[in-house]
Amino acid sequence: MILSIDCGSTNHKVALYNERLQRLAVCTRPVTYTVRNAKRAEFEAEKIWQDTVALIHQVCAMATVAPIQIKTITLAGQAQTFTILNNAGRPIMPFISWMDKRAEAESVELTRWLGNGFHRHCSFSAPAPQLQLSKLLWLARNHPARLKKAVVVVSLPGFLSFRLAGINGVDNNLAAMSGLYSMALGDWWPAALKAVGLRRGQLGNLVKIGAAVPAQSACRELTFSPQLRIVFAGNDQTAGAYANAVRSVSLVLTLGTALVVYRYAGKTPGHYHGDCCWGPYPGGGYYELTTRDEGCAAFDWAIGQLMPGNEAGFMNQAESASAGAAYFYPQRMRTKSAWIGSNNRAGRARAVLEGVCFSARQLMEDDLKIRPASAPIIVIGGGSQSGFWLQILANVLNCPVCRGEGDILLGAAMMARPGITPPIRQSETVVMPDRRAVEDYGRIYRAWRTQISFSSCLNKMTDKRKEGHKC
Repeated sequence: MILSIDCGSTNHKVALYNERLQRLAVCTRPVTYTVRNAKRAEFEAEKIWQDTVALIHQVCAMATVAPIQIKTITLAGQAQTFTILNNAGRPIMPFISWMDKRAEAESVELTRWLGNGFHRHCSFSAPAPQLQLSKLLWLARNHPARLKKAVVVVSLPGFLSFRLAGINGVDNNLAAMSGLYSMALGDWWPAALKAVGLRRGQLGNLVKIGAAVPAQSACRELTFSPQLRIVFAGNDQTAGAYANAVRSVSLVLTLGTALVVYRYAGKTPGHYHGDCCWGPYPGGGYYELTTRDEGCAAFDWAIGQLMPGNEAGFMNQAESASAGAAYFYPQRMRTKSAWIGSNNRAGRARAVLEGVCFSARQLMEDDLKIRPASAPIIVIGGGSQSGFWLQILANVLNCPVCRGEGDILLGAAMMARPGITPPIRQSETVVMPDRRAVEDYGRIYRAWRTQISFSSCLNKMTDKRKEGHKC
């Protein structure tokens, strides 16, 4: 039996598969944040562990499988999210989420220290505030006692593997997104470790993405097979893409908490384009992705502004409105300038769906320098469940879109069984663009881009006036 864990940002998920990759049961619990605002995002380590144990018991009961029958556990997770363990193996602080942006000043300093070659080593082009590297420097300055007590710095999947099987490990796919690992060296990056005052031994043992590691100790709360092994399945975007055969399709787009466009980049190492993210892909080769934090996170925020707690009503309002009634800018969520144009609730609801789709097109054109091909783009994530939203996306991109058959849980399980093809669902949804709507959305998209450029100029002029400069 294969137990697959998706350490998601919105929901923590666990599924059980047999050796033929048939899903027997799946259960989920929402991630409970103790702090979540524009700058900070934290959740308790012990709470996520308790949720994991409860979910494992739940899926086993649903599938009438005993935990001792589980021989493989696969782990895929959100990048950047980490905590610190003391010498007893206990967390001494909450998990700091990848969504946390507190380390702005530290990211600027790290950019200066580590130079222009950062993208050779790290998945990202520069030490952004969200990077684990930046937040560790923030901790060193604001909570030095925590780092002094630190024995191990662990990712969320690493924390679970330690509790489940006594393995202090991390795969190169996830490590490459931390800012602490060098893809050029194939090891932890000495310059980055020095910048935050860490030793190599505090960061866990490196394994290749998809590699299986035998359990080092028994789990106290659960009795698994004596042959238990842990498979490290990388970041959640890679696992989702792997489940949908990204090597054979052009693009995988995630309408999840974040908005992500993902492609298989081939055997030659990157980086490939400016600010795009890159890293190791399962089985060899590399991926490239571009992302914005504000995908379904902006959707959820907008529901809270327009129709709190009523997602179904929000979607009904969106479907009743005309295209282009207002403009919505996901990157401005939590600000008064998130919408431009009509105050009509239905128009603003539809503008949210359109704005996320416009952001996806902008990421493809500006970051990846590509235009969608005739082959369908695979769409996964919570937003992909809406046929109405998929139709808007097809019209905005002027290409077919297909709801993905595989998810992160399946992709992680597939890494444990390379060469095994999972059962294929018969109900595949392909949405074709509508010619008239494509023309309309071409015009609306250009206006959307013009408005955001104009607003950016106004903001810069306002800032200069405040600083006493003449315009």
